[in-house]
Amino acid sequence: MMDHTSELEKINVGGNENGKSETEKTYSEVESRHSPFARQAFISTGAFMLSFGAGATAGFSSILIPQLKHDMKNHNFSTEMESWVAAMASLALLFGNMISGYLMEKMGRRASQILLSVFYIGGWTIIGFAGNIHLILFGRFITGFCQGWLGPLGPVFVGEISSPAYRGLFLAGLSLSIASGVFMSHLFGTFLHWSHASFLCGAFPLFGCIILYFAPESPAWLASKNEIDRCIKAFQWYRGTSAAMKMELDKMIEDQTKKKEVQSKLKTLTVNIKKPEFWKPLCIMIVFFIVTQLSGINVVCAYATDIMEVIIGNNSNTYAAMLAIDILRVIALVSACILLRRKGRRPLALFSGVFTTCSLILLAIYLYMLEKRIIRHISPIISLSLMAIYVFVSNLGISLLPWNMVGELFATETKGLGSGISVMMTSVAFFGTIKTAPAMFKSFGHHGTYLFYGISTLFGTIFLYFYLPETRGKTLLQIAEEFRYGDKGRKKETTELTSV
Repeated sequence: MMDHTSELEKINVGGNENGKSETEKTYSEVESRHSPFARQAFISTGAFMLSFGAGATAGFSSILIPQLKHDMKNHNFSTEMESWVAAMASLALLFGNMISGYLMEKMGRRASQILLSVFYIGGWTIIGFAGNIHLILFGRFITGFCQGWLGPLGPVFVGEISSPAYRGLFLAGLSLSIASGVFMSHLFGTFLHWSHASFLCGAFPLFGCIILYFAPESPAWLASKNEIDRCIKAFQWYRGTSAAMKMELDKMIEDQTKKKEVQSKLKTLTVNIKKPEFWKPLCIMIVFFIVTQLSGINVVCAYATDIMEVIIGNNSNTYAAMLAIDILRVIALVSACILLRRKGRRPLALFSGVFTTCSLILLAIYLYMLEKRIIRHISPIISLSLMAIYVFVSNLGISLLPWNMVGELFATETKGLGSGISVMMTSVAFFGTIKTAPAMFKSFGHHGTYLFYGISTLFGTIFLYFYLPETRGKTLLQIAEEFRYGDKGRKKETTELTSV
């Protein structure tokens, strides 16, 4: 600790003829021109641009598939091929998840994102220049790989460079960026050929790479590598030099002296995974993530144009309806960010689950009545309204909350393992739902597929009702004790508070 403190004093107190170090003068000049919020927002925009690319990857298949069908009308574009075009990116997610943690620790958060940007640009370029379906699939695999790579990396980087007051805002910005990326890919494909749209989608990671090139590395990562001088400089650049920020910096550097002690505790991981504070939240999060995928919300994103043709009839308003649904998705995510601060996680999850179930079942019944000619003519207003309600309420909770809660439910010592397993399971479920959707539409019809998604969401919501805890306003220790002791933990906590 003494070595770290002395290095900190050299930079913060060390002087020249004016009593200030060169470092202190430099960051004073920067701070006089730009506030910490402006600097954090600017660098976070780089991560947002990469998230735009992730959203574009998820949504690109919905404009790619109908154009490929038209381009290949004299060739056999089978249902199997259609499913692979949509699902190839989701197949690669799992592999991206696997290397993300290793690379962010080995290379650093900033450097890993820059390398990711290069791969992302390469993937979109391959799709844009592709002359056959095999190159398109290869490009889709690369962009999906980058999407999985970014999944854990983006939130870690943004969380580490953000001040506590702004952290929630910037982390919510990542989810909004993904939804906005879906909208932009659909917008490009509405007016442009898929190859030109691909190049425009590749511009998102390009802009992100340029911004991140000028960014300092994450101070937390630098501290973990014992690069104290660079850590202090980067921290002051991002956070400023207020007394509160200096206290946080001191604590960060002090915590690194305990790094070896923390690493030795990894040997007890096999003991921790047997504890209820690990396996209980793990089961909850795996089910929650699978329910999110089985609600079908990502299927709507991947096959939007085909779905809209069925929902409103085969007419020229298909793309307009798709873009309207995309805008509604963004509005729902903004609303969710506001409601989470006021209502908590559990009420929002149950509300979203119940109304997602109802909207899916009602949509299935309506489409079934159309198929059986109980209703003779489709009403775009009714069918599109049911779809709009479904998209809005699912993005209000079911689609968003697992990503918010995965960092809250696990105890500190098992957070990495628990969140890693949970995210990998959702990647598998994501691929499964996207890959099987065309075959389900063909075999069971749209009404049967939506009924399956609705019933799956219903069972998932019932599970969440009995087992999903509320985490709003609770410390990580309180959450862990509730899993460890159940009702006894709550009583114990109440007793302790009463005695105090």
